[in-house]
Amino acid sequence: MPDFWFFLTSTALFDSLSTAVQIVIFIFLFSTKKPVATSVAFLVGLSLTYLVCGVLFLGQMDAINAFFAQFFPKANSVSDPQYYLLQLGFGVLCVAGSLFFAFRKKKNRGPSMEERLSIFLQVLNPVTAAILGVVFSVTGFPASLPYLGALEKLAKAFGPNGALPGVLYYNFIYVVPLLIPLGIYLAFRNHVEGIEAKLHLHSRKWASLINYGLTIFLGILFVADSAVFFATGHPLLASKFF
Repeated sequence: MPDFWFFLTSTALFDSLSTAVQIVIFIFLFSTKKPVATSVAFLVGLSLTYLVCGVLFLGQMDAINAFFAQFFPKANSVSDPQYYLLQLGFGVLCVAGSLFFAFRKKKNRGPSMEERLSIFLQVLNPVTAAILGVVFSVTGFPASLPYLGALEKLAKAFGPNGALPGVLYYNFIYVVPLLIPLGIYLAFRNHVEGIEAKLHLHSRKWASLINYGLTIFLGILFVADSAVFFATGHPLLASKFF
């Protein structure tokens, strides 16, 4: 069970950090006319909508699984060797892909999308920021494979009705990467001159670095889990990640 909650925590963090653009946009909101109200409105719109999407998905999970079962093999039809071979390949892809994009981004010195949007973001108000957060979650949820996978595992472990505490925990961990810069801003905005510009500068750098680092870590974990299975016949972790 501890590895299940490790899976849930790491998946939620990866889910949040992999969408680095929303973290950067969130920090850009500190430069609006009402920085606290606007950024909190964005956070509330984003997080509550993401939570509602997850709860609604749980309620319709049987129907959704029945639909996708027509196109994809059932989990119990995939043997352990096949599963861990796929996981091994995915782990290698995570590590190689993260290193490739990290070095590629380092060489690309053109203006980022966040920089091009900075003027637009500065004229947002709490209402439009909340709507923007809702749009982010609604449009991103169908493609959020980490969240969908976590909901599937929670439903299998606790049932659709008993999975709600796990969904709440997942969504709390999901917003932690946004709460940290908000806490830093609130603590230092009256003590550090130009705190907004400093956060803007470091958010673009650290959001990407943490995203790549977490992906590489998970990739190494997948490789190690699969390697131990093929070497001993028993995986490193009791629970399967997928």
